[in-house]
Amino acid sequence: MDMQDDKIKALLSGTKIKAGENLTYRIMRQIEAEQALVRKKATNSRPVINNMITIFGVMYLLIAIAGLIVYFSAGKEALESMKFFAPVILIASACGIFWSISTFDDRRRSKHKS
Repeated sequence: MDMQDDKIKALLSGTKIKAGENLTYRIMRQIEAEQALVRKKATNSRPVINNMITIFGVMYLLIAIAGLIVYFSAGKEALESMKFFAPVILIASACGIFWSISTFDDRRRSKHKS
C-alpha cells in the first residue's frame, strides 16, 4: 500500500504548478498583515474577571466602611437593624447594576469591532 502511495505522489509531483516569486511575496505579506491585526484585537479586549474583581472589590470596601461607621456611631446592635441593611442593599444593588451594564457594554463593543 505504501509503495502505491509513493508512486502516486511521485506521479502527481510533476504536475504541480509552482507559484511565482511575486505571488509568494504577496501571500506572505497578506498573512503577516492578518496576524498583526489579530494581535491588536486581542490586546484591546479587557478581561471580564478583572472588571468583576474591581467592581465587587469596591462594593465590599464600601460595605465595610458603612459597617464601621454604623458600628462606631450606634454600636453592635445597629449592625442587625435597617440602619445598616438599607445602605448595604443600596450599595450592592448599585454595584450589581453597574457591573451588568459594563459587562453588556464590553460585549457590545467586542461584537461591534469584529
